Amino acid sequence: MSPRRRRITRFAASGVLLIAAALGLWLVAGRAAASGAGDWAEVRRDNLVIGVPVAGTLSSMQSVRIGPPQISEVWDYKISFMAPEGAPVREGQPVLGFDTSELQRQLLDKRAERDSAQKELEKKQTDLEIARRDRQLELAEAEARLRKAQLKVDVPPELVASKELAKSREDLDLARREVAYLKNRLRLDAVQNGTETEAVARKRDRAAVRVQEMEDAVRRMTVTAPRSGTVVYVATDEGEKKKVGDSCWRGQSVMEIPDLGRMEAEGDIDEADAGRVTMGQRVTFRLDAHPDDVFTGRVRSVGGSVQSRSERNPLKVVRLEIDLDRTDPQRMRPGMRFLGTIETESVPKALVAPLEAVFNRADGPVVYRKTGWRSEEVHPVFGRRNDRLVEIKSGLKAGDMVSRRDLAQEGR
Repeated sequence: MSPRRRRITRFAASGVLLIAAALGLWLVAGRAAASGAGDWAEVRRDNLVIGVPVAGTLSSMQSVRIGPPQISEVWDYKISFMAPEGAPVREGQPVLGFDTSELQRQLLDKRAERDSAQKELEKKQTDLEIARRDRQLELAEAEARLRKAQLKVDVPPELVASKELAKSREDLDLARREVAYLKNRLRLDAVQNGTETEAVARKRDRAAVRVQEMEDAVRRMTVTAPRSGTVVYVATDEGEKKKVGDSCWRGQSVMEIPDLGRMEAEGDIDEADAGRVTMGQRVTFRLDAHPDDVFTGRVRSVGGSVQSRSERNPLKVVRLEIDLDRTDPQRMRPGMRFLGTIETESVPKALVAPLEAVFNRADGPVVYRKTGWRSEEVHPVFGRRNDRLVEIKSGLKAGDMVSRRDLAQEGR
């Protein structure tokens, strides 16, 4: 073979090798890219957990809830101040405040009523004192007249005419009756004046007590932390949390200061699934705020009655309590919502595929299996399933790649 021919042969062989290598790399990269992009999923062996879906919220096993103060004749409260959620607070630090404008108005009225009653009492006491002194002066004058009349009667009869003596005796009797009348009048006035004074004093005291109650109510409208900890806002059944400017009723919880080291879960299950759930069953769940982390626990108790999920959602549910296997203080907060599964059955090492890779057709469910450069429609035999995976009885094998997209809808 000539040198020129050998060079051509070597060049052609090198080209074929380069093309083959590039094609191989392209296939591997294409397969990895497709899989990495989420278009394809691998059929694999895995533990298939069959269970009951559960949804709910986290709560602290030891928590102090905070809401409006119990104030007489006040039922509707308007929030004027809230400590930021997640903020650390110390015991005694203000964390929640309510509008006091109406209480301040009532306080001003009660103070005016108290001051008016005090002035009325002082005027009453002054008037009664003046009247008492006038009566005492009248009594002193009457007693003077009585002494004078007594002196006239004490004169020896032989020194005064009988007619004049008789008149002196009449004056003495009249003076005695006048003195007795005035003394009795002073006694009755003292009783009556004391009654009137007590009535005005009670009116003043009632106003003063009400002023103290109103002042105490105004102070209590600023609620302080009963313990040190972290502020967490309490959500309603609809998942709403209070904010400054909102109204709330007496007895309603607005925020809480929980013990983040000991958490539990409260969940709802559909009433149709209640018969499949018992105490001690394992629960796996993910927090809405941290969907990549899986947490576990066990059913502690199952409610004995059926109720609506919330005022806006009439779905009938059964409430249950879940003990957590561990608490994560960095990720878990009271009120966080979760979705999970109560395990009622487990199939170990089942051949499974993602449920999203199964598409319904008139002749039955199908999957699209990758075959080299193309894909083919397969009708596997399916078994049990949960909300994410479905068991493959036959038609697919471990390692097969199935499409997450409905290829028939894309004209492929």
